Amino acid sequence: MDMGKYRSILKIFCKISRHVKYFFYSLLFFTVILSLISCTSTRYITQTQRSAVEQLLVAKSIDRAVEKADDLSICNTKVFIELASLAKEEEVYIKRALSHWFLEKGAIVVEDKKEAELIASALVKCVGTDRLESDFGLPSIPIPISGMTTPPLNILRLDRQKGVSEMEIVLYSANSKDFKQKTKVLVGEASYNYIKIILIPLYWNNIY
Repeated sequence: MDMGKYRSILKIFCKISRHVKYFFYSLLFFTVILSLISCTSTRYITQTQRSAVEQLLVAKSIDRAVEKADDLSICNTKVFIELASLAKEEEVYIKRALSHWFLEKGAIVVEDKKEAELIASALVKCVGTDRLESDFGLPSIPIPISGMTTPPLNILRLDRQKGVSEMEIVLYSANSKDFKQKTKVLVGEASYNYIKIILIPLYWNNIY
């Protein structure tokens, strides 16, 4: 074979080898980056029965529901609060939140039903939290020739938490039991949202 042709073929082969080498180096680098991204995770640990976020979601939703009861005529009136709730764990907080609200509106909150002029009967229909978690990303992809696969990649992670409280309050006479007043349905909501795009976390909420 002519030496000139041999050298030309050798140069072409070297160029191809160099490109193949760069290709595999790039592929390896890309695989490592994907591995680091996909292995990155965030964990929230709480030492209490409920996390701080969940407690605030419940408390804020109750507060906001109670604050909407702004049309009751209770100023300078002795009021006894009675409570019926499906959420037994939150009854103490709900009753205290109602007491504070009545006091702010000028009522005299009494602990003895016999001393009351009005009974505020609060029917609590709902107190709780909901959570929605969603992940969007790429599955594992086989890498040609190498026999390797890329790790799964989480591009978008969404975590939405919501607290909801619903109640209504009826006022009636402590002596005659006559109906006096009733609120509209009182609904309070609170939210805490977290989103992560690749490695960038974003938060927005209305509990702080």
